[in-house]
Amino acid sequence: MNKILFNLGIIAVVAAVGIGATVAYFSDTETSAGNIITAGTVDISVDNANPWTGHATIDDMKPGYTNYINFEIENNGAGANPVNIYKTLKSIQETTGVVTESECTSQGATWDSTNHGCDWNYPLPGPHSDSNDLSSQIIYDLSVEVYKGVNDTTPYWTETLYVDSDNQTIDSVYADGTKSVYLGMIPAGGHMKVKQSYHMNSQAGNEYQGDKMTFDVEILAKQLEGTVVLEDKSGAPEWKIVFGDKQGTLTYKVTNPTFDFNFAGQGLADGQYVLAAGYDSGTNVDTVLGVGTAFDGVLNITGNVELNKDMKDVKVWLIPAADWSGTQLPGQTGTPLWGQMSSYLWETGLIWYDDTGI
Repeated sequence: MNKILFNLGIIAVVAAVGIGATVAYFSDTETSAGNIITAGTVDISVDNANPWTGHATIDDMKPGYTNYINFEIENNGAGANPVNIYKTLKSIQETTGVVTESECTSQGATWDSTNHGCDWNYPLPGPHSDSNDLSSQIIYDLSVEVYKGVNDTTPYWTETLYVDSDNQTIDSVYADGTKSVYLGMIPAGGHMKVKQSYHMNSQAGNEYQGDKMTFDVEILAKQLEGTVVLEDKSGAPEWKIVFGDKQGTLTYKVTNPTFDFNFAGQGLADGQYVLAAGYDSGTNVDTVLGVGTAFDGVLNITGNVELNKDMKDVKVWLIPAADWSGTQLPGQTGTPLWGQMSSYLWETGLIWYDDTGI
């Protein structure tokens, strides 16, 4: 009898499996056809040339002389996206050029008046060294103007990176071609005017007479990667970058339904700060992104703010809370008092955020 019940149990299980396998469910399928993903483009021109073949020559530089090399970068190619711009000096070569008696003797060698040349082996002990380091004597200044439209005549944003009084040389700025300089962001369809001067050190000695320097200028345009550095700035009228420990780095998602970000600051005075952004123009900062307190000079703010708006071609500022009027709630609006701008941080370029939730 037990065997019979056991066999009936097996039959019941098999029957249940069979029934489950034959059950039908109502369903509906919709198909979206023709979906396309197209890679964006990054393409710039310089002085309306692509590729850029222009070059500049500065002749007859003397201590105290200043010459200028200016150019314009356009970001108006088909399907243009906002881009970050970096400038580097490459393939730097320095040679003695024309050797004069003064250059020769100032470096400890002997001038051969008969052959009109320099004898680097005399006087003994020799040989003496011919110093060809003109780049260490060229003081450099640099500023940029950013324009949103191709035909705009009024800059949307300006930034001063170096001035003559900084005494920054080509060597210190570009480090023999191993260091690039961030010039800022060019909006899609916009352009940037790069203004730079080369000023020969007024104290440069005779050992630099006749020396020659050749170099390539490389302009790199990169897609926005969601990282900007908020720097310390000097006072009016230049608002020049102060290269020091006081700064902050903002990382954010360029395209996202919410503004997801992290801000890390250092070298700050202890206290509460408001991280805010401008919408209507480069300086009309009005919207709170986050609030945090710096301790021992360190500040960290993290958030995912529902803005319900894009944040394209705008500035981000770190402002002491005491200098902020209005709400300090993320996503809400307020107004900076602009009272102590020397204690603010803001970035060289602009940020670009696409709110995909609207």
